[in-house]
Amino acid sequence: MVNAKLLPNLLSGTRIVLMPAVLTAALAGSQGWFLGLLAASLATDALDGFFARRFNAFSEFGRKLDSAADYLTLVVGLAGIALLWPVIMRRELPWVVAGVGTFFVVLGYAFWRLGRLPYYHTWTSKVGVAGCALALIPLLAGWTALPFHVAMVILMVGGVEEVMIVSLIPWHRGEVPTVWHAWRMRGLREKAESPATRVPVSTRRD
Repeated sequence: MVNAKLLPNLLSGTRIVLMPAVLTAALAGSQGWFLGLLAASLATDALDGFFARRFNAFSEFGRKLDSAADYLTLVVGLAGIALLWPVIMRRELPWVVAGVGTFFVVLGYAFWRLGRLPYYHTWTSKVGVAGCALALIPLLAGWTALPFHVAMVILMVGGVEEVMIVSLIPWHRGEVPTVWHAWRMRGLREKAESPATRVPVSTRRD
């Protein structure tokens, strides 16, 4: 029987394993298979977070694996849409460049500032990713692009938030729900390091 604490990582790994099949479906021109496999991949993204919280199965490796799966899904998903719906991709290219460009700006800034990639998994980024997934339905069906535009704006806001988090708490490793949490963490650290809060050695009790 599978250890429950391994489920989140197994689901993230499944998302990575599905990507060659998603790309193959796109290259073959199969919109149905592409959407079905992409939907299955996105479902694992929702489930791995649920099981991580359910079984308190958080780890540095798990955060990195989840982020790697997200990055790969993003790239393959966009490539597939460009291949299968080229007219829609050309029309929405400015929005895609703005949303995804912000994402890569965050990665570049974090790597320059920290020497590593961030794995904050902020609430805003989660809402943005979920919103993008749901917005694909009306977008690719040709109904309306408005939900997709809203999702891109949320991703851009999330990118700005992550840049602020990197600047506020460059020492931190792990998840940070919002910039408010980062500000609070910074304040607590500064308070702990303040000379006024330190107990003189002569007054300490053994």
